[in-house]
Amino acid sequence: MKKEMFLTEVWQKYALRKMVVHAKSLGLTKGVAFLSVQKKGQKILNVKFATVDGVFQRKSYGGDDRGTNYFGIAMGKLAVMMAYHVNSGFLAGEEAPKNGESRYRGGLVIDIGKYTIYVGFSGGTEDQDVEIATTGMDMMKQ
Repeated sequence: MKKEMFLTEVWQKYALRKMVVHAKSLGLTKGVAFLSVQKKGQKILNVKFATVDGVFQRKSYGGDDRGTNYFGIAMGKLAVMMAYHVNSGFLAGEEAPKNGESRYRGGLVIDIGKYTIYVGFSGGTEDQDVEIATTGMDMMKQ
């Protein structure tokens, strides 16, 4: 890796933009891409995010449907990744997630040197979310 480019603000914004562009190429019109780079042992964490066309939630279809807050789901994915150091959707065993955690796939975590990188997307199917997150993670690993 060339001088840990993933640490730069420009690189991180570019990775977010690539995820949003990928989401749009899949026909998604709503959603949230997120990423965070944390030095191991660091107590303060910054999370960057970008929305698809400025829309991070889906309105209700009516009836019992209350809509979907993709930002909330994204942060639930991040909560699992940070607590267990695993990709989202892969909680151990049959244990139910804690309040605030999510079993949804679409978040990826990797260690590079002294840093942990979290990347994810919420707004498509779980397979689409993983595909979009992979686009961001591939960018961060360059």
